[in-house]
This record gives sequence, C-alpha cells and structure tokens, in this order.
Amino acid sequence: MKLYDYVLAHAARGACVCGKCCDAPENPKEKQPTGHIVDLTFFKVSAIGGNREEFLSMVQAEYPAWLDKKEHSFIEIGGDMGDQGIALMTIGLGHLLGAWKALSPGTTLPFLPSEIKQLMAGNGMVSLQNI
Repeated sequence: MKLYDYVLAHAARGACVCGKCCDAPENPKEKQPTGHIVDLTFFKVSAIGGNREEFLSMVQAEYPAWLDKKEHSFIEIGGDMGDQGIALMTIGLGHLLGAWKALSPGTTLPFLPSEIKQLMAGNGMVSLQNI
C-alpha cells in the first residue's frame, strides 16, 4: 500500500471552511469530523485507526526527506504527493499518530480571527515538524 492510499483509508477530512472553494457545502463548519481531531485551518482531520510505525515506515520508504528534523509545508508535501488536500490530511494523520507535530494557525494561534488564520494558511503556514 502506498502512503497516499493509507492516508485515504485512515484519515477523515472535514469540509473546507476557507470560503473560496466552489464545491464547499453551505454549512462547512457543521461537516467536520468528530472525536480526536487536528485543526489545519482549511479543515479538520481525524484518524480512523492507523498505526504510527506502519505510517512512518511508508513515509521513510516514499518521502524520507520529510523526516529530516526540519519543517515541511503542505505546499512542499503536496508537490511531492501530487495533491495538497492529501498533503494536509497526511500532516493531520501523522500528528494524530504521533509521527510529528502539525503546525498551523489553527493549532498554534487559535485566538486569531478566522480571516487572518486563513490568510496565513493560504501563504503556506501549515506544516509538519518532526518531534
């Protein structure tokens, strides 16, 4: 199984709340995952099972540069994986499995107004940081 498929099988993504997506539902804040979640500003992610060691093994096999103790943005990860939505879900799932820490305006600066958090996230300020 590839990391892309693993993420699709083990992460639940909420509806986009950026306000710019043409396919977003009318009430995206009501269409978010429940339970243990991580707020990636654009949407929230929850884990559906998954295993930290299995996840990290796939990351090591496919994208070892992500484990270099540096910060990697969803833009970079999206370029590697070919999909920024899956990149965000990967950051969220990795955070929930304890593989790394997700950094986003929603996780580090939750007190900021939504508009500012969206602007910061849109400029690439959603990333993973190895722990």
